[in-house]
Amino acid sequence: MCFNKFAAAFFAVAAMPCVETMAQDMSKDTFKLAELEVVANYRKPSAVSKLPVAIIKSPLSVSVSGTERIKDLGVTNMVGLTRNMTGIRPNNTYGGFQTYTVRGFSDFVLLNDGIRDERHNLWASAPNTNLASIERVEVLKGAASVMFGHSALGGVINLVHKKPTVENHVNARLGIGSWGKYLTEAGASGSICKGLTYRTDFSMSGGEGWRHTNERIANAYLALNWEMSDNDNLFFSVSAKDDKYGSDTGQPHFMYDIYDKNGNIAYTKGDINSAIDPRTRFADPNDHLNDKDITFLLDYTHYFKNRDWRINDHVSYYYDDLSYYASEKLNYLTSATPEDGFDHYYMNGGNKTYIDINHINRQGFAFDYDVSLFQNQLELHGKAKTGSVDHSLMFGYNLSAMFAPRYQNAKFSGPGHLSVVDVVEPELNQGPVRYPFQKLNEVWETNHGFYVGDYLKITDKLSALASVRFDNFNRTFRQSNVNGKEMVDKNVVDKKMSDNAFTYRGSILYQFTEAINLYGSVSNFYKPTRTYAQDGYIYVGSDGKEISPDGDNVFKPISGYQFEVGSHIGFGKRLTANFAAFYIRKNNMIENLGKTDDNKNISGQVGRAESKGIELDVQAEPVNGWTLDAGYTLTDARVTEFSSTKYAKSAQEGNYLTHAPKHMYYGWTYYRFQENTPLKGLHIGVGINGTSKVYVNAANTMKFNAYAIMNAMASYQFNNWKLQCNVNNIFNKTYYTTAVSTTGFIPEEGRNMMVTASFNL
Repeated sequence: MCFNKFAAAFFAVAAMPCVETMAQDMSKDTFKLAELEVVANYRKPSAVSKLPVAIIKSPLSVSVSGTERIKDLGVTNMVGLTRNMTGIRPNNTYGGFQTYTVRGFSDFVLLNDGIRDERHNLWASAPNTNLASIERVEVLKGAASVMFGHSALGGVINLVHKKPTVENHVNARLGIGSWGKYLTEAGASGSICKGLTYRTDFSMSGGEGWRHTNERIANAYLALNWEMSDNDNLFFSVSAKDDKYGSDTGQPHFMYDIYDKNGNIAYTKGDINSAIDPRTRFADPNDHLNDKDITFLLDYTHYFKNRDWRINDHVSYYYDDLSYYASEKLNYLTSATPEDGFDHYYMNGGNKTYIDINHINRQGFAFDYDVSLFQNQLELHGKAKTGSVDHSLMFGYNLSAMFAPRYQNAKFSGPGHLSVVDVVEPELNQGPVRYPFQKLNEVWETNHGFYVGDYLKITDKLSALASVRFDNFNRTFRQSNVNGKEMVDKNVVDKKMSDNAFTYRGSILYQFTEAINLYGSVSNFYKPTRTYAQDGYIYVGSDGKEISPDGDNVFKPISGYQFEVGSHIGFGKRLTANFAAFYIRKNNMIENLGKTDDNKNISGQVGRAESKGIELDVQAEPVNGWTLDAGYTLTDARVTEFSSTKYAKSAQEGNYLTHAPKHMYYGWTYYRFQENTPLKGLHIGVGINGTSKVYVNAANTMKFNAYAIMNAMASYQFNNWKLQCNVNNIFNKTYYTTAVSTTGFIPEEGRNMMVTASFNL
């Protein structure tokens, strides 16, 4: 009988024409979901903090965006959402790879319901699907390896999926927008039988898009929650996606000052050719970024007879299959001598190099990889008391085991390889491109983490947090020769490395009044370097001296620490705010130092960087119906040490880190007409987001200019229906936020609109 009820609800969502009929049948025993309060001062404990208190009373800096905020902003992915959060800057490269700069650093950990996405730490090439099944996004800012293991320097981003509910709910949303974009979503939750509840979500979105990428994003999610007894609970979920992106490597900028034939400057370094339309993408029809994955999660919780104590086991398996080919290298044609069409030039040293600014040469890049990841997190939580001090204790063990084969080093051929296209009217299809892979890299990684934490309530006003962790990281690497995907080598040598690391966090918070507190925190992080000794390389240590690698592990782990002070302020719904000031140091940075005269690559652990700044989030409702949501981030992130060697001088010392603007800000003001007015149900808002200039290369010779764009929304709610319109980049500004390998600049979307109709019951 339980199965029949579940099947009926499941297929009702898929058959959306039946939704309204189904809703009417369920209306007698259905309750409407209350809006989820969103924001930086989340009033409930968050998964990413792992603390038994609301964020507004915790000694951490955490921002949370929930369902209603995501819908008000009209965003469908993480890039759009995180532009409206403090401390974090998104980068969407190659059409679908999302990375994030958090507090000035590109080292972060991304979680899906607590499951680490290791692709970001391996290759920084990890697409994330749309937010249809996401209830909220939590960002813990700053060094957090003690809580989530290696690589958590800038912060931790946790995507939390929607959960089953006892009450029956149905939702659906349809949307159409500029550039042929579309959106379809459907979901349902409720009881199957006593003790067993479900949640399911489906989504498909895409369209031609601003840059003609013709995306198609499709995903599905199913969760079951079984209250086995008063003391036992079992949660199961499975999610899958099949996403296709058109790869986007941007538009080539000029690497030098460009002169016309009369010797006048036509373009300065970093400029884009004015003849190129911002929407033009120089992609070959072979270009693609296809990503499929499936994730299984099983979470079991048992409460002991003393319900202050519980044990939780969180088991997951994740499989991802990604295929990529893109016209990555886009270069203008050049010549050492003036030829027909080469009527511009630049100075290369003391010599002229002639350039044809009307034609671009395309060169492809390809790889395929799989990731299989098993994780198990076992935690014991409990409460104890020593004298007048209350303790909330946590003891944990985490196992992560991953296998990741990657095919690369493609050998390109065919008429489409090295094709030349016009910058104004490019003929994109110039024949097939063949690219059999020549190398197979196989990686096995395991990590064992043991940790303990104690949240102490010392007095009614004073609380503290103390946590320590030990990690044992092991890695095996194997490289084989292949032809396509057929093995050529029969005997290959495994290279192994391992690291051990202790990490910690100590925090203290004083609650001056119920509305105002002050906290201080210190924490650290580590990140394995994953560098093996190879022929044809020279390695330089942190002292600037050449290393003679002893074994496979060349460099020490990257490490660092953070100091933070902050305050949470909460005067009910009228005013809430977060303030944080931080200092982060990153040691043992690895830099590419070029090549020797005999063409050997030079890699050196010669750098140190520091980031310091402040973050401020404010949410206010001065009068009923009028709300404000704003945030500002100041980040000064620079290279503070770059050891001189005989191979490289301290050229980067003092430079700003890439993709880390000094100033970031966002702000929205909304007005919701009240029940006693003729316009009840109408909700309007206007917002702004922007950054100061940002450097895109380590030498700080190229940058994106500062930008600020205006956005607006309006929605109308009647009964269970809602119509909404979002307009972004109202003044149609041309601006850039993403660079591909410092050579391809990707224009951001011009003025655009999305209109949606949604149904919730």
